This record gives sequence, C-alpha cells and structure tokens, in this order.
Amino acid sequence: MQLVSHEVAHLIQSEDGYLTGKDTHLGRLSSLAHLLKRWYGVAAILFVLIGGAAGAIFLSKGGGAPISLWLGPWIVLVLATAMNLWFSPGLAVMEGCGKVGQVARLRLVQSMLGYIGLWVALLSGGELWAATAVPVTSALCTAYWLKSHGNMLYWLASRAIDLKNQMCWKTDVLPLQWRIALSWASGYLIFNLFTPMVFSRYGAAEAGRLGMALTIFSALSTVGMSWVNAKAPSFTTHIALGERAELNKQFKNLFIRSTFFISISSVIFVVFAFCFVEFDFQIMSRIAPPIVLTVIGITTVVNAAVYSMAIYMRAHREEPMLLHSISMGLLISSCVYIGSIFGVLSMMTLYMAVSIFVSFPWAFWLFMKYYRRVA
Repeated sequence: MQLVSHEVAHLIQSEDGYLTGKDTHLGRLSSLAHLLKRWYGVAAILFVLIGGAAGAIFLSKGGGAPISLWLGPWIVLVLATAMNLWFSPGLAVMEGCGKVGQVARLRLVQSMLGYIGLWVALLSGGELWAATAVPVTSALCTAYWLKSHGNMLYWLASRAIDLKNQMCWKTDVLPLQWRIALSWASGYLIFNLFTPMVFSRYGAAEAGRLGMALTIFSALSTVGMSWVNAKAPSFTTHIALGERAELNKQFKNLFIRSTFFISISSVIFVVFAFCFVEFDFQIMSRIAPPIVLTVIGITTVVNAAVYSMAIYMRAHREEPMLLHSISMGLLISSCVYIGSIFGVLSMMTLYMAVSIFVSFPWAFWLFMKYYRRVA
C-alpha cells in the first residue's frame, strides 16, 4: 500500500477509475502488480503446505481431541486463510489507489456476515466448524468484490511491463519488505502466542475462554483503528508531496479519535463483564474472568497507540519498528512462557507491564523523530 500510494500521488485517476500520468509512475505500478500476482500465489501455496502441516502436527500432539474432530475444520481453515492471503495484495493496491472507503465497506460486510455465521454455527452445534465461518466468509466476499470492482487492479496487471520504468524488487521493495516481514513475524509472538500456550498448559476449555476474550478486544481495536487505517494512503500522499503540516494535523486528530473509542469501548465491555458475573450470567463461563479482561483491555489501548504510530512511520516507506518488534517479540514470548506457569492472569499481567513500560515508550521515542521532521 505504501509503495502504491507514493506512485499514485503523482498520477490522476479518471472518472472510470483508471490512472493517467507519466509513464514512469504507471510503469512502476504495473510492474509491482505483476510481482504481487506471482509472489502471493506462491506464498499462498507455501502457506497451505507448510502452515497446514505444522498446525496439524501441533494439534495432533496436544489437547487429546481425536483427529476426526478437528482435521476437517483445520483443512478448511487453512485453505480459506490461504485464499485471503492471495487476495490481500489486491485490496492493498486498491487502498493505495484511494479506494479506502470501498475496501472499508467490504471489510465491514465481511465482519458482519462472518461473525453472524460464527454465532449461528456455535448456537446450532457446529462446534469447531464455527472457526471456519469468518475466514471462509472473508474469502468469498473478497473474491466477489475484486471481480466486481477490481478493474483498475486487472488493468495494471495486464499492462505490458515497461523495462525502462520497471520497479526493481531489490532496491524499491526489499529494503522495506524484509524489515516489515521480520516485524510482522515478531508480531505473532506479541499477539498470537497466548492461546496456544494456554492450550498446551491448561487445555482447550481455558484456551477457548482466553481466545474469546482476545477476539472481542481485537474486534474493538479493529473498529477503533479504522480511523487511522483508512487514512494510511493519505499519509503517504502527504509525505510524497512534502505536506508535513497537513500530515501531522491529520494524524493527530485521527489518533485522538481512535484511542478515545478503543478506551471507552473497552471500559464499557469490562463494566458489563463485572455486572454479568455479579448477576451470575452463564455466558461468562465462556470467557476469561473480568480481572483478566481488565488487563487485556488496558493492553489493547496501549497496543493500539503503538500501532497507530507505526502506521504513521511506515507511511514514509521505512520500517523503524524492526528492532522494537523483534525485541518485544522475544521479551513478550519469554514473559508468556514464564507467566503461564503461574496462571492466565499472571501471563497477561506480565504482557501488560511490558507493553506499558517498554513497548510504548520506545515506539513513542521513534515516532517523535518522524513527527518532528521538516521534510
């Protein structure tokens, strides 16, 4: 998205959605579209083969559930996730070309239909098959949307590659790509290690309660972050055109809105959780205790602030968060392992402490270097 936005800033979009302008920028965009089509097809296949096999081995060794119970849902889950991986660059290109609102509406529809399907499957006894509802719905919706609205993407990918104006992967993509790749791999240790660790130590039921809590706060964060995410291409355009004052003003307003929404919605959810426990609502047996929810809520707000600053910095086509992400991944994974010995609350409290006292100050220090830039 960052790469596309930097090129589109120098082009004009016609009323029918196509791009016009200098051959230099059009050629670079077309070559990038060709590269994305090839690479993400390979990546999706590798994910099915490697990720599918690794997950099957992990599930077969833990939890004690018979293979007949989870193998079918796991295969569908892996295939649907691979499809979403294959489609993801198409959506990123469309966002980089300014179709942020359209993509946001698509994701809203995906989320609504997916979670409706999830709850219908749970209530109708779908058990583990319910886990496939969201990714399958997402893949189907994205396929339909790209078929109906992706004319610009197909047009870019069908243009002949101009060798004179071709984007060079080694010099234009790789310097940012490998850094973001390591940052996102580290992000797995930061955000996705908790449930598998609890699953291996305390079983499927406890892992399910924590997983449900994390999913709810992730949804709140996703909604709150939509303000910042929707304007990420605009950040990149301001940077490409040297409009620093407009960039900082826009980011500040969006950051305040996003953080405020996530904070308020987290507080409301935790308060309701305490009330439900007080009145002995049975639904609370399916989710982590309110004290754990409180810790997760605080951490969610802090992480959202860090993520917002990361979006701002990455709009410069740079990845200053590399060392931060790797360090946090190693530190938090260590805390998760140690804390899980003493229980879920201890594990999540250590995670919150690292987020507040290490992750946020470090990210803020990096962010201010970019925020104070003159050009």
